[in-house]
Amino acid sequence: MLTSDLPPSDPAFDCAIAGLGPFERAPRLVAAVSGGRDSTALALMAKAWTAARGGELLAFTVDHRLRPESADEAAIAGARLAPFGIPHRILTRTGPLARGNVQAAARKARYELLAKACRHAGALHLLLGHHLEDQGETAAMRAERGSGALGLAAMAPVSELADMRLLRPLLERPRWELEAYLARLGVEWIDDPTNLAPSSARGRLRAAMTPAQLAALGREAAARASGRREREDRTAGLLAGTVELHDSGIARVDIARMLASPDGGAGLGRLLATLGGKVHPPRSARIAGLAARLRDAPAASVLGGCALMRTRTGWWCGREAGRIGDVLRLGPGERGLWDGRFEVVNPGPSPVAVGRRPRAAAAKSRPWPAALDRALPAFFSEDGRLLEPKGAACHLDETAYPCATFRPRAPLAGPGFALVSSGAELN
Repeated sequence: MLTSDLPPSDPAFDCAIAGLGPFERAPRLVAAVSGGRDSTALALMAKAWTAARGGELLAFTVDHRLRPESADEAAIAGARLAPFGIPHRILTRTGPLARGNVQAAARKARYELLAKACRHAGALHLLLGHHLEDQGETAAMRAERGSGALGLAAMAPVSELADMRLLRPLLERPRWELEAYLARLGVEWIDDPTNLAPSSARGRLRAAMTPAQLAALGREAAARASGRREREDRTAGLLAGTVELHDSGIARVDIARMLASPDGGAGLGRLLATLGGKVHPPRSARIAGLAARLRDAPAASVLGGCALMRTRTGWWCGREAGRIGDVLRLGPGERGLWDGRFEVVNPGPSPVAVGRRPRAAAAKSRPWPAALDRALPAFFSEDGRLLEPKGAACHLDETAYPCATFRPRAPLAGPGFALVSSGAELN
C-alpha cells in the first residue's frame, strides 16, 4: 500500500460536493465508513477536499454486532484510513433491535448513533457513500412497492435533519470508478456478505441484474429527480404563502388557497409530516381523501397524527393529542427528541419526564383551539407532579427548568431534491 499524508484529490468528487453546500469556512465533515469500497473511497476523497480548505474530516464506523466478525471489520476499516491522517471512531450498537425487519431496524439504529456522534463532534455534515448502482437499486425496490413518480426519484443528494445534513456526493459515480480510485492507492476494502444475501431485497436485485442495468436505473432516477425538484420548489412557495407556523409547532393554514393549487396535496402532506413529527407524509391517496373532506368545510378532520380544526380565526393544524404516547425521561444535563417534534434540554438538577399537557394545563389565551395546545410538551417531576415554569427562560430563581424547542424531524420546506453541480443535474 502507498503511504501518504493525504490521498489524491478527485476532481469529479470536488465538483459534486461543491454543489451540496454551503459549507463553513473550514468545513468539518464526518464520513460514515462501513469498510466497503464505496465508503472507503468516499472518506479518502473527502479527506483531500477538506484538507485543501483547511477543514477536518472524521470517519465513524457503526458496529451493528449482527455478525461475529463485525468488530474486527470495524477496526480494519479504521486501520486502512489511518495512514492518510483520518481520525476514526467505532460506534457500537448495544441492546436488542426492534422486531420485524432486522435490516431496517439496524439502519435506523445506525443513523441514530451517527447523528448523536456528529452532534458531540460539532459536525453539521454527514457524508454517505451511496453511488449510482445504489440509486438504481433504490429505484427498483420502490417500483416493486408501487411508489409514485416522487418515490422513483430515489435518494436525494441532500437530506436535512433537525441538526445536521446528510450528503451523498457519489450518486453519479458507478462502482467501478470507486474501485479504480482505491486500486490506484493500493487500498483494500471489505465486502459485506449481508449485501449479497438472497434473503435481502438488495441481494436479490444484485443477483438478478447486472451493474450496467442498475446504473441505467440510477440514471433514470436522476431524470425524475429534476421533475421532483421543480415540484418541491413550487410546494415551498405555496407553503410560504398559505402557512403561518408558530414556534409551538402549531400552524394557521389558508386551506382554501392551498386546495386551489395543483400542488395543494403536496403542501398538505409536507405540513402533516412536519407538524406530526414524521419524516415522510401520508400516502397520496389518503391526502386526496383529506382534501376532499376539507372542501366540504367540516369543523375538524384528522390524518397522519395531526388534527385540522376550523375556528372563527381560520383553520389551525397541529399534532393530535390523543395519538401521543411518547414519554421522554431525561436525567440532569440530558437532552432528547420528544414525539419527533421537540428538542428538550434538562439543565438539572433533578430528573424530569416529558409528556403531553394535561387538559387542565391547556393555555386559555392562545389563538388556536385548546385541543391542539394539549399536544405541546409538559414537564413532570419523578413523582408525577406537573412542573410549572415561572417564566420563559431555562434558569429561573436559581432553579434550572427544562426547555423545549420545536425541532421536527423534517422541515416544512427543505432543500430542492435535485441540486445542480458543474452544469449537470445530480441524482
